[in-house]
Amino acid sequence: MIDISPSFETWKSSANGLFDRHLPKTKLPPVINSLPYTESISEDLITTTLIHTLNITDVNAADIITCALNSHTTLFQLVSYGVFLIGGTTLNYDVTSTYQLVIECGDHRRNDSDVLTVDLIRNEPPTIVNLPMSSEIQESITADSLLYTVSVTDPTNDSVTCTFTTVTSTFFLQSGSSQFDTNIYVRGNEAFDYDALNRYTLGIECADQRRNDTSEFYVYLLRNMPPYFTNLQAKTTVSAQTVVTGQVIYTVLSVDPESDNVQYTMTSSSASAPFSINQNTGEISLSRSINTELSAGYELYINASDGRNNAAPRTLSVRITDINKPPVFLNPSQTVIVLEGINIGTSILQPILTDDDVSDTHTFYASYSPPEGVIYFRVNATTGLITTMVEIDYETIPYKTFMLTITGSDSLMEDTTNITLNIQNMNEPPKFTKKTYAFTAIENIAGTVLQNPYYQFSDEDGDTVKFSFNCGTDTGLLDMDSSTGLLSYSIDYDLDVAGTASLIICAVYITDNEYTDTAFLNITVLDANDNSPSFLHNEYTFVVTNSQSIGTTIGKVDANDNDVGTYGNVIYHLEQEDLNNGLFSVSTDGSIIIQQSLESFVPGTNLNLTVYAVDSDGEQDTALVNVILPVVESNGNVYVDVIYYKTFFTYAPNMAWFVPLMAILFWNNLHRVPHCI
Repeated sequence: MIDISPSFETWKSSANGLFDRHLPKTKLPPVINSLPYTESISEDLITTTLIHTLNITDVNAADIITCALNSHTTLFQLVSYGVFLIGGTTLNYDVTSTYQLVIECGDHRRNDSDVLTVDLIRNEPPTIVNLPMSSEIQESITADSLLYTVSVTDPTNDSVTCTFTTVTSTFFLQSGSSQFDTNIYVRGNEAFDYDALNRYTLGIECADQRRNDTSEFYVYLLRNMPPYFTNLQAKTTVSAQTVVTGQVIYTVLSVDPESDNVQYTMTSSSASAPFSINQNTGEISLSRSINTELSAGYELYINASDGRNNAAPRTLSVRITDINKPPVFLNPSQTVIVLEGINIGTSILQPILTDDDVSDTHTFYASYSPPEGVIYFRVNATTGLITTMVEIDYETIPYKTFMLTITGSDSLMEDTTNITLNIQNMNEPPKFTKKTYAFTAIENIAGTVLQNPYYQFSDEDGDTVKFSFNCGTDTGLLDMDSSTGLLSYSIDYDLDVAGTASLIICAVYITDNEYTDTAFLNITVLDANDNSPSFLHNEYTFVVTNSQSIGTTIGKVDANDNDVGTYGNVIYHLEQEDLNNGLFSVSTDGSIIIQQSLESFVPGTNLNLTVYAVDSDGEQDTALVNVILPVVESNGNVYVDVIYYKTFFTYAPNMAWFVPLMAILFWNNLHRVPHCI
């Protein structure tokens, strides 16, 4: 077999179709001119970066050269003749400082390989230049405060971040004014306690993206000293009639050795003391009016604190002068019965108010429970007299009891009395608000409940009412439910029975056992279709000659329906066999009438008809009608005992179409012509 590789230079064809070939020329591999070589890159590179470009030559310029990277392919890649660092790669000088990249290049026959050395340039760590160091703070410090600024240097000018290696929420770091400065802060109001802990050691680490430097910073607490009062113990006097709310009656003074902010608190010998203290200034002022004050004085206990230590408590004694005497109701509570129906303006009660200050003038006002009481009752502002404002109706008033809290005041002090008003019900009669009612009912069996008339009535007392009725002579036909007023048949009600009333007129009564009212009810009873039509005979036979003319009545059937009214009306219709269809009709009175000529029927034929009797509701009965066409002899004698029953082939009209049809079918079959009937 002949090798036809494209590396051979010449092919020649002989006359017999065989190929001759010349031997190939000597083939040299490509040469990597730029290797071996060493490149240096920063270990901080993380993006796709060109490291080295290969220089390759081949004596055969037409050859296609391909190169491949045979080592560290997860970190580096060869694209065309460029050696690249793969983007997203993490390099670390301390783990691997040098990479030997074996690169092989070849044409289609021979290869050359060499090594590209990649050295990493180490990122040098930052240096903390001003630690360790310390600072002092007051244990009562209240605001976030700067303690110290940490300075660092970095040989490669990397971004440097400083953090605590000590876990703490009391201190925090913030970036300083320059890239390499970090400020140490203490948080305010951290509740430092000198006796529990007075020195804090903070580990600090400053790092660029690879390496770090660490050191320590120390914080020392200074003990806090308590404040003290300069004007307590003390006494003061306050007039109940001249001092107004908010007026300062005394100012507490104190000193704090560290000039800390001092906060004041105050308690009293009474939980209702009318004084308050400004926690920042120490001013004691009146927290409410004391013109109605009855207490002769109060002991105020003052405390001072700088947030860390408390001053020893001191007392301020306050004496009250010019005290007013309060008015007092003679009866703190009363209950009064109010009858419904009393007139507007009726006096209910006059409360009595007493006052040791006889010259005082009193005013009255009231609050109502429920609030709707203001609609029904009035309290005179000058006298306190309670009167009615509307006519009281027990049934419509939403509440049956009202409480009036009446306040009597001398403009400075006041007293209250609770007046309970109970509304007394007076019985009122029930009333039909609609006097006449009517409905229709269908005759039915005993016990059937009739239609609800939906009586409209009212009883303002809300009493339970009972129903009764009177229908005169028809009363015994009905029963009534005394609680609902619903009527029902007391007998099997049938209008088909002679004398049964189709209209019942009743008086309906309601009573609360004291009063009674009357309404009227008309009941129209309708007939139910409870009977079906019924023929007097199951079968009828009529004799008629085939020469009788159209329109002749050959006989009559009769059916009865025991219903009265429209349901008792009976209509008739015929059902005739196909041979007899349309020969006869039936009239409204049951007469059977000839509708077509009977001459085509031979004497002796018997025709059968079915006649229906139907009422207006579809109830029906049937009867058989036999029509006999007798044999009539030439002498005029009629014989009905010889009867010929008509068949399909003896009925002349059928033969008129049947014979031609058979001829067509025979012809088609003879000539094998497809046909369709």
